[in-house]
Amino acid sequence: MLGPEIRFCGRDKILYQDKEYLYLGGIDYHRMSTNPIIADTICQAVKEYGLSPTGSRTTTGNHVIYRELERKVADFFETESAAVFTTGYLSNLILLQAVLEDFDLFYIDEMAHSSLASALRISEAEVNSFKFLDAQHLSELITRDATASSRILVVTDGVFPARGDIAPLQEYVEIISKYEGKILVDDAHAMAVIGPSGKGSWEEEGVDRRFIYQTGTLSKGFGTLGGVIPGSSALIEDIQNKSGAYVGSTGLALPLAVAGIKSIEILMENPALIADLQRRALDMKRRFIQMGFDMPDTSVPIFSISYHDERRNLRLRDLLLDNGIYPPFINYPGAPAGGHFRFIITSQTGDDAIDLLINTIENSL
Repeated sequence: MLGPEIRFCGRDKILYQDKEYLYLGGIDYHRMSTNPIIADTICQAVKEYGLSPTGSRTTTGNHVIYRELERKVADFFETESAAVFTTGYLSNLILLQAVLEDFDLFYIDEMAHSSLASALRISEAEVNSFKFLDAQHLSELITRDATASSRILVVTDGVFPARGDIAPLQEYVEIISKYEGKILVDDAHAMAVIGPSGKGSWEEEGVDRRFIYQTGTLSKGFGTLGGVIPGSSALIEDIQNKSGAYVGSTGLALPLAVAGIKSIEILMENPALIADLQRRALDMKRRFIQMGFDMPDTSVPIFSISYHDERRNLRLRDLLLDNGIYPPFINYPGAPAGGHFRFIITSQTGDDAIDLLINTIENSL
């Protein structure tokens, strides 16, 4: 079922049913998708490059702009190399096709994103599910199944998008370090959002990167479009040689590749955008927790609000509309039972907008 039809106007407003509302929803954590600098960059790129590379990277479509984008991604994440492609949903399939033969035991968080679960199903590997964020359950399953020579891959979101929970990666590392193991982390909602320099959940959790495969997207923290996998030169070479999804796909639309480059440049030149967003998100989250709402005490700028009661949720919806705030009610996989209002703030959200949202919710209690 599709969501309500909306139209964006400016960086933090939308038109809904012919009326303008404050928009505190979505996944664009720095509102780069409406950054006028990026918009101008895309317009120029359309004129200079056209739209399509007209082929896959392995045939006639290996445009020079992709190499520039991959260098920018590698610079941001401080890796040797990177791979870019059309969409973040493909990132986990592409990664798994490249590394699957290196592992013989697979474990996935039961609430992991569908792109992870789908990629494992396509691989036809035998997969065990562990309870949501439950390192103890994961340890029990691995102890049951593994031998000293087992090669283990744990698969999880870094940041779970419904409420902003962060996977306990350090605990997972302690478990798999007894074996030959790695963790595939889908960091779509973590890239350019958490970690001291915005590198994602592994940086936030202080995990040694050698235990991590990191996949993600440019569509959230970077606000543009395209899937990304930062990593070693050897890993990227394996992707280019072993992943059918990568080899067989036409490359990212060229103006979007240029937009990705510009977004990364802006964030690297303005690291305070990430740090300030984390600080404000944590302060705001603690205010909601004091009101009695159940949410993870993290710096992820996602705020899950629900009364788990249809009547009270409808009252909040009406109050939001009356106060000029669009009600982002979500009943997406991973959401609390019955759905919730999934608010976000961005690095562009003003204090007046935050106060308006908090006061509106307080008035609904």
